[in-house]
Amino acid sequence: MLNIARRCVPYTPFEKDLATATVTLVSATGVYGAGQEAFPIVDPGDVTYRILEAGTESSSLRIAHHHYDHSEADADPNIVFPIDTLRELAAEGVIGAVNDKHYSYGFTTRLKELYETTFPEIADKVERSKTKLVLLTAGCPETCHRSIGNLAREIEARGVPTLIISASPAATESVRPPRAMTFEGSEIGRIVGRAGDRAFHKKVVRAALEMFTHDMPPGRVVVKQL
Repeated sequence: MLNIARRCVPYTPFEKDLATATVTLVSATGVYGAGQEAFPIVDPGDVTYRILEAGTESSSLRIAHHHYDHSEADADPNIVFPIDTLRELAAEGVIGAVNDKHYSYGFTTRLKELYETTFPEIADKVERSKTKLVLLTAGCPETCHRSIGNLAREIEARGVPTLIISASPAATESVRPPRAMTFEGSEIGRIVGRAGDRAFHKKVVRAALEMFTHDMPPGRVVVKQL
């Protein structure tokens, strides 16, 4: 587990063109794939994670999480796990590629184990991959948004730039993540917008990606006007 003072924010600049970047999605929304075991939906949860292959169809994704309303995301997982949006942006040349593996975990209060075991494992896999940038999302407004901030710090300390798209800015900012953004109208369970609104999803994700190319205040959540 990353062991630095909270006031110190790990920060890795991104000084290349977005069009060259391979992007990985990491999420604390309880998303899992067909054939994978669902996350527990009783407290305290567990500290496992799921690896989602690049070719996974979004229609096959499921969500197991008992601390936020994911009824709309059940019909359109992209609103919390915007994999199709990343694919569209890669096809358009906005980013270079979508990584061949992505990562998801569910709700847990076993935070010591999560931070000391699960997060270093995920960070190791991201660091050893072709990943150049990581986008992160979270489910519940408190525990998940704080934990994903700590995972962002762990990954960033490995030299891979990260950015959280947050629907709970106060919780996200409390852990001082390297980069984070939100927008007016962002809601828990609808991280990048309403179900089916592909144009808006793309607008949100593209705005998030473009923030990698600008100087940002580490440890803060920036409110974007979309």
